Amino acid sequence: MEGENVENKIKELFSRGMELLLTYEKEFHLEWRLVKKELINRKFELLQQFDQMIQIGYEVAGGNESISIDQFTLSMATEWNKRFPVLENDGDAIFIITIIENTFHDILAKHKANLLDHQAIQSIFSRMTDQVLMTNQLELQSEKWLNLMLSTKIFPIHWMSIVHHQQGEYCVHRVVCRESSGTQDQLIHICEGLKGKQLSDLTLALGRLLTDSKEEGKMVHIPCMNDHLLLFMPVEAAVTDQQRDWFRSMYLRQIKLNHLRSELEWKDAALLYLQRLLHTSSSREAVEAISQGLVDYMPFKRCGLFIYSPNDERGIGVFGYNLEPRSIEQIRENIHQFPLLKKYFSLLSNSKPIYISDASEVLPEKYIQSYQLKSLVVVPIYVPTYNKLIGVALLDQGERSEFLVSTQTMSTLIKFGQYAGELLYQYWEDALKEFSIGHALLTPREKDVLRHISMGESINETAEALDLSSYTVRDYVSSIIQKMDARNRTEAAVKAIKMKII
Repeated sequence: MEGENVENKIKELFSRGMELLLTYEKEFHLEWRLVKKELINRKFELLQQFDQMIQIGYEVAGGNESISIDQFTLSMATEWNKRFPVLENDGDAIFIITIIENTFHDILAKHKANLLDHQAIQSIFSRMTDQVLMTNQLELQSEKWLNLMLSTKIFPIHWMSIVHHQQGEYCVHRVVCRESSGTQDQLIHICEGLKGKQLSDLTLALGRLLTDSKEEGKMVHIPCMNDHLLLFMPVEAAVTDQQRDWFRSMYLRQIKLNHLRSELEWKDAALLYLQRLLHTSSSREAVEAISQGLVDYMPFKRCGLFIYSPNDERGIGVFGYNLEPRSIEQIRENIHQFPLLKKYFSLLSNSKPIYISDASEVLPEKYIQSYQLKSLVVVPIYVPTYNKLIGVALLDQGERSEFLVSTQTMSTLIKFGQYAGELLYQYWEDALKEFSIGHALLTPREKDVLRHISMGESINETAEALDLSSYTVRDYVSSIIQKMDARNRTEAAVKAIKMKII
């Protein structure tokens, strides 16, 4: 009974999400036109495809009032597979899905929607993300499975191939050969990617490229949904219908298991991260949990966390994990002059993580030298429900470390950044107060002086109230102006009040 109740609640949440999508359809299309202009300028290749999918999505949603979330996402996935080839870059697809979701969150925020409405939208787009997540990882699993089948020696197979059938065209996806066959890697590379209108044409081409002219054998064809397995084995080898069925069932099983495994892996990591964040009760605990979790559950070794201060438009270092914490907390940068943000701000503002092979291209030399930086990943700390970028996390794999990042990792980091954003937003003002320039650098006596100045008192009045000489107060004021990066004492006082220092 309890399971049924939970299931019904999820269904209700999804139904509410669909209702919101339809309610704000016209408003969304207006906003989407503006978003598209920016994406077109940045030359996202999948934009046209997603534009079509948005129209299809509204047709599916509007044409069936009782459609379930699984039926909806399956319909969308089916339409995508009919119209477009296999994705080469899951990251761009997930990024555009996230932008579409963020557009809806922005619309809901304008209408002052409640948290449950935002979660209803999230439930739809999270399921949509699942459909495109990990494609590249599953492609690699196909080769592992083919090699496993060869190594079992159940059949005397010389080589095997997986052929995809999409949009009326056959394409060779993977080829593996026994080591004893002596087939060169270059030939295998040539075979992978071959296309043809007829499966027989590809079969003939593979046979000529992979088989020695003196070698006799036969090709066994096993259809598996939209895929086709081609097995080349000796002429005398017998393959029964039962063996064909076994081979087919093993292939379909590995597809399902690999999909579930990869999906569960990123969800397990995200769940562990979320649980860690929920145990925090202060701004200090929040920034520590965010930074440590990005390293403990993701393939990185160091993390520097920075938050955005809107009052003085600076990025403020708040925590370093496996770094000297105090060194990070001393960093203050004007976001409009910082090369990393100038180059990638629009992407980060839409919650897209950025991989940078050479950090010297986007960070000042002083940081490259201080932290011995090489490759870098920048994760936006983003709040979906308020459509706000409130910080970034910089991740790497240690001093002078060059590395690559999988699509799976980059996709998972989108959710990590959003979880971190939702948590940190609760403590944002407290964090700004705790880690801001004034609180980090002003002494208690300087705060006393600034408090009196903010009330309109003169230098002499402040000196008399604090039992100090006017010269000493002038020295304090000069130090305060410099530390607060202000033009005069009035501006320093205004900044201090906005930042809740006094």
